[in-house]
This record gives sequence, structure tokens and C-alpha cells, in this order.
Amino acid sequence: MMKEIFYSTGLITFFVIFFVSIFAPTKGQTRILLWSFLKILFFSVLFCSWFTENVVLKWILIEASTLFGALLISSSGTEKSFHVGWKFLLINSYALGLAFLGIVILLFASTPLNDLEFSSLKNGLLGQPGLLVETGILLTVYGYSGKLGLVPNHFWVGDTYAESPSQISSLIASFVPVSVVLAIRPLVSLEKELNPHFINASNGLLFIGVLTILYSTLMLVSRDDIRRISAKVALFHTGMLTVFLWIDVSDDVFYFLLTTTILVKLLVFLSMGILRMDAGKRNISQILLNTNLSHKALYVYLLALLVSFVFPLSPVFVLDLKIVEIGILNKKFYLFLFPILGSIFFFISLNKVLPMVKLPNRNFNSNLYQILSIRYLFFWFSLLLTITVGTYGLFFLMDKYL
Repeated sequence: MMKEIFYSTGLITFFVIFFVSIFAPTKGQTRILLWSFLKILFFSVLFCSWFTENVVLKWILIEASTLFGALLISSSGTEKSFHVGWKFLLINSYALGLAFLGIVILLFASTPLNDLEFSSLKNGLLGQPGLLVETGILLTVYGYSGKLGLVPNHFWVGDTYAESPSQISSLIASFVPVSVVLAIRPLVSLEKELNPHFINASNGLLFIGVLTILYSTLMLVSRDDIRRISAKVALFHTGMLTVFLWIDVSDDVFYFLLTTTILVKLLVFLSMGILRMDAGKRNISQILLNTNLSHKALYVYLLALLVSFVFPLSPVFVLDLKIVEIGILNKKFYLFLFPILGSIFFFISLNKVLPMVKLPNRNFNSNLYQILSIRYLFFWFSLLLTITVGTYGLFFLMDKYL
């Protein structure tokens, strides 16, 4: 059931982003039909990658999204956006090149190899532990981690989300991580069978995931730009994906995790776009110089941050409960650290945003009233969908405690 919810949520999220870009585009956005076509291509290749077990085809589809994503990032037409698009293309292509080299090594080591399905690859690798197989898995996992945006290949993340329109940021942040994690998960599970030693790709992935969580939290302290703050929220949740991969949770929890990732990033970037457009500025220090601000725009962003970390009916809260449960049952009490880190991140971000409440309230910016009103409606729809999924997850995953 959770898998079907994940697929359905992915489709709904794409349509929300797509309709926002059509009916409430970023101010000054041109060639909307062209960029809409590219959005469809970007989503289509990633959505198709969810359904294939062919390891090479999955890589090709994810690599195709890199090209479409680079074009979408430059859609704002500024010189800086072109530079960021190139950075996105180069870093992601480098990372996926490493992943492809790892896949080639694994295919070479697999004996016999009847086809390119992962099940066939796994059967050919079982019983063949060795340096070649371990190297292949390491390169593949590390390469895919660069596409995820984990430390040390995280440099494209902040600029991508800061310089592209909020719909593009939402599209990339929502769908790239879940698609890559779907490609990584079978390899992590396979390695636990082939290489149970401490030094392996699975533990390495957890290590750079934890570094990513700590990095995003520390960098948040010095951020004043609401776009950069939103990018750090996205990076934090991407780092958390590695924790669940390392724990090796059940399929239901895993697909609930992916659904949560999609919805949380949709809310964060949709609300950020509303606040930025209404305020007319992106730096909080500059926004505070305004004579007034729409509190509706501010509160949707605060709500998005709340749902992203600590709101009791949010999917994130349910996943935190699941981590606590796993920690208690398996006596891995250090897992409690991750919900605590989430709370710390939330309070730092809240401390950044909350001073804007002091500004006098007004209605939406009159020059952008229609666009902001449409985005506002889509935000509330997305928020209700997120809380509905979170409530279902609470009763489905934690039913034995209720």
C-alpha cells in the first residue's frame, strides 16, 4: 500500500508544481510552454526510473534528468543561473560517471550474467566477495551520493536552489533524491550480504550523510537568505535518507520515507516562493527593512518549517517515532541523536525567520496578488495532503502502540 501511496503522491506533487508554473509563474518568466515541456521530460525520466530494475537503464534515466535539470535551472535567464546550470551539469555528470564505472565493474564481476536486471546481477555476485566487487559497489554508491548532493559533492545544491525559480527548486529537490535512493538501496542491501565488515560502502554512505546533516545545520547559522535557508532544509532531509538506508528499514517505512521527502520539499519551496515574491527580497535583513509584510506569506513558510521537523501529524514526526522505536528495540540508542538534530535545526531556522513577525501585517503584494493567491491555494492543498499522509502513516506504521 505504501508503494502505491508513493507513486500517487509523486504524480500529485508533479501536477501541483506544473500547475503553479503555468497559472502562477515567477515574475518575468518567459517561454513558459518550452520550460513546461522540459519539466514534463525531467519528471518523466525520473518517474520511469522508479519502475525499472535494469541497472543500466536506471542510470541512463537518472543521467538524462541531469541534462534536463541543467536546462531548467537556467530558465530564469540570468548570467548567474547559466553558471549554476553548468555547475549542476558538471558535478552531477562527474558523480554519475563514477557510478557508471562501478556498475560496469559489477557487471564484469557477475558470473553468470543473463540480463541487466538487478536480480540477475545479484545472483551473479553472490558467493564472490572480493576487492573487485567491493570496489564496484563503493564506486556506484559514492557516485550516486554525488547526485544526491551529499558532502563532499554538495556544492551544486545551495546554488541550484538559490538561483533557479522556486518551482524548479521544488521539482529537483522532490524527485532527484528519491530516484537516486531507489537506485542505491538494493546495492546497500547486497553489500551487507557480501561485505559485512566495518569498512564498507554502507557505513561510508552513513558517514557522509551524517556529515551532510551536520554541515547543513552549521551553515544554517550564518544564512540570511530564505532561499539558502530552504536549500539547507532540503540538504538536511537528503542527509537523513542515508540514515534510513543504513538502518535497512522495511519496505513500508522506506516508501513512506520517500513520500515524506517529496511532500516536505514541495511545501518548503512552494512557501518560500510565496514569501520571497510578497516581500520582494530574499535576505531576511533586507525584508526587515520593509514597512510591512503579508503575514499570510510569512505564516505559510513557518508552517512549512514546522511540518518539515516537529509537527505531530507530519510524516517527519512519524519517521522520528520510527527511529526511536528501532533504537529501543535494537538497543541502538545513538539513533535518538537524529530526531534531536532535527529539532535543533528547526529552532535555528525558526530563530532566523521569526523576527519578520514584528513587521506590520498587510494583504498580499497588490502587483502579484493573483499569482500569490493561486500559490497560496496550492500550498494549503499540499499541506492537507501532507498531514493526511502523516496521519495515515501514524496509524499504519505505529498501530501497535495506539
